[in-house]
Amino acid sequence: MEGYNSPPRPSGTGRNLLGFKDGTANPTGTLASDLIWVDDQQEPAWALGGSYLVVRLIRMLVEFWDRVSINEQEGMFGRRRDTGAPLDGTGEFDTPNYKADPNGYVIPLDSHIRLANPRTPPTANQRLIRRSYNYDLGVDLNGNLQSGHIFIAYQQDLERQFETVQKRLLNEPLVDYVQPFGGGYFYTLPGVRDASDWYGKTMLA
Repeated sequence: MEGYNSPPRPSGTGRNLLGFKDGTANPTGTLASDLIWVDDQQEPAWALGGSYLVVRLIRMLVEFWDRVSINEQEGMFGRRRDTGAPLDGTGEFDTPNYKADPNGYVIPLDSHIRLANPRTPPTANQRLIRRSYNYDLGVDLNGNLQSGHIFIAYQQDLERQFETVQKRLLNEPLVDYVQPFGGGYFYTLPGVRDASDWYGKTMLA
């Protein structure tokens, strides 16, 4: 499936077809490395340094979504639509302060950002390195848009990371506006280390 990136508007992270910035809180640096690469606790030697890849194709019910007020939309995401800031912040990359809002009066307890990343010590190793693309397949036989989201995420452990996060998101309000319809689990082999190496070499050693 062909996807495309939306240009940052007005700046920062690109937007999905629901109008919100997507991918703001990706882990970076050493933290990201600790969450991606498979070690000898999970896979045989030929797979060390690889990564599990999840792909999900998600249709977004854009027409239905557009009937919802901006305030409701922001409550479902937990972020401002214009700036991408968490509802308790002012900038896109501000860290939400859940401890100061334990009852969810500012950022609802069932908002997407709060469920996806609760920002607690026990859930820190469940985070994903993700990248999303928009897609557009025109309209269906009923005249409804066939468009949405190609979600791609890398992780060290499928059960600990992707599957655990998805279980938290099962009953989030956004489920009424999105329809997953395809995708799969894949394994990305270790990369090429130097000029004497080649992709897939570990499988043939």
